[in-house]
Amino acid sequence: MLVMLALSACWYAVLIFAEVRWLRPQFDRGRWATVFPMGTTAVATSVADAAAVGRLHTPGQVLLWIAVAAWVITLVGLVRHLAA
Repeated sequence: MLVMLALSACWYAVLIFAEVRWLRPQFDRGRWATVFPMGTTAVATSVADAAAVGRLHTPGQVLLWIAVAAWVITLVGLVRHLAA
Protein backbone atom coordinates (compact mmCIF):
# COMPACT_ATOMS: atom_id res chain seq x y z
CA MET A 1 0.00 0.00 0.00
CA LEU A 2 2.79 2.41 0.83
CA VAL A 3 4.38 1.76 -2.55
CA MET A 4 1.12 2.75 -4.24
CA LEU A 5 0.98 5.93 -2.15
CA ALA A 6 4.54 6.78 -3.16
CA LEU A 7 3.69 6.22 -6.82
CA SER A 8 0.58 8.38 -6.44
CA ALA A 9 2.64 11.17 -4.88
CA CYS A 10 5.10 10.93 -7.78
CA TRP A 11 2.20 11.10 -10.25
CA TYR A 12 0.88 14.20 -8.48
CA ALA A 13 4.31 15.77 -8.79
CA VAL A 14 4.46 14.93 -12.51
CA LEU A 15 0.99 16.40 -13.12
CA ILE A 16 1.76 19.60 -11.22
CA PHE A 17 5.14 19.94 -12.93
CA ALA A 18 3.56 19.52 -16.37
CA GLU A 19 0.88 22.12 -15.62
CA VAL A 20 3.49 24.62 -14.41
CA ARG A 21 6.03 23.83 -17.14
CA TRP A 22 3.58 24.07 -20.04
CA LEU A 23 1.29 26.84 -18.93
CA ARG A 24 -1.98 27.26 -20.76
CA PRO A 25 -3.23 30.79 -19.99
CA GLN A 26 -6.65 30.22 -21.52
CA PHE A 27 -9.00 27.44 -20.53
CA ASP A 28 -8.23 24.15 -22.22
CA ARG A 29 -10.49 21.15 -21.82
CA GLY A 30 -7.32 19.07 -21.54
CA ARG A 31 -7.08 20.32 -17.97
CA TRP A 32 -9.78 17.82 -17.03
CA ALA A 33 -7.26 15.13 -18.00
CA THR A 34 -5.10 16.44 -15.17
CA VAL A 35 -7.89 16.88 -12.64
CA PHE A 36 -9.52 13.47 -13.11
CA PRO A 37 -6.55 11.26 -12.13
CA MET A 38 -5.79 13.56 -9.21
CA GLY A 39 -9.34 13.12 -7.94
CA THR A 40 -9.52 9.38 -8.39
CA THR A 41 -6.17 8.84 -6.70
CA ALA A 42 -7.13 11.10 -3.81
CA VAL A 43 -10.46 9.40 -3.23
CA ALA A 44 -8.92 5.94 -3.43
CA THR A 45 -6.29 6.91 -0.87
CA SER A 46 -8.62 8.82 1.46
CA VAL A 47 -11.00 5.88 1.88
CA ALA A 48 -8.17 3.79 3.25
CA ASP A 49 -10.10 3.30 6.49
CA ALA A 50 -12.48 0.99 4.65
CA ALA A 51 -9.52 -1.18 3.70
CA ALA A 52 -8.22 -1.17 7.30
CA VAL A 53 -5.18 0.89 6.31
CA GLY A 54 -5.80 3.84 8.60
CA ARG A 55 -2.32 5.27 8.28
CA LEU A 56 -3.14 6.30 4.70
CA HIS A 57 -6.17 8.34 5.71
CA THR A 58 -4.26 11.58 6.42
CA PRO A 59 -2.14 11.53 3.24
CA GLY A 60 -5.33 10.74 1.35
CA GLN A 61 -7.03 13.78 2.82
CA VAL A 62 -4.10 15.98 1.76
CA LEU A 63 -4.26 14.61 -1.79
CA LEU A 64 -8.03 15.06 -1.77
CA TRP A 65 -7.82 18.77 -0.89
CA ILE A 66 -5.22 19.32 -3.60
CA ALA A 67 -7.52 17.59 -6.08
CA VAL A 68 -10.52 19.64 -4.92
CA ALA A 69 -8.53 22.85 -5.40
CA ALA A 70 -7.48 21.76 -8.90
CA TRP A 71 -11.09 20.85 -9.72
CA VAL A 72 -12.41 24.22 -8.53
CA ILE A 73 -9.76 26.13 -10.48
CA THR A 74 -10.58 24.13 -13.61
CA LEU A 75 -14.32 24.63 -13.13
CA VAL A 76 -13.85 28.40 -12.74
CA GLY A 77 -11.81 28.40 -15.95
CA LEU A 78 -14.57 26.51 -17.74
CA VAL A 79 -17.27 28.89 -16.52
CA ARG A 80 -15.21 31.92 -17.55
CA HIS A 81 -14.55 30.34 -20.95
CA LEU A 82 -18.24 29.63 -21.52
CA ALA A 83 -19.22 33.13 -20.39
CA ALA A 84 -16.84 34.78 -22.87
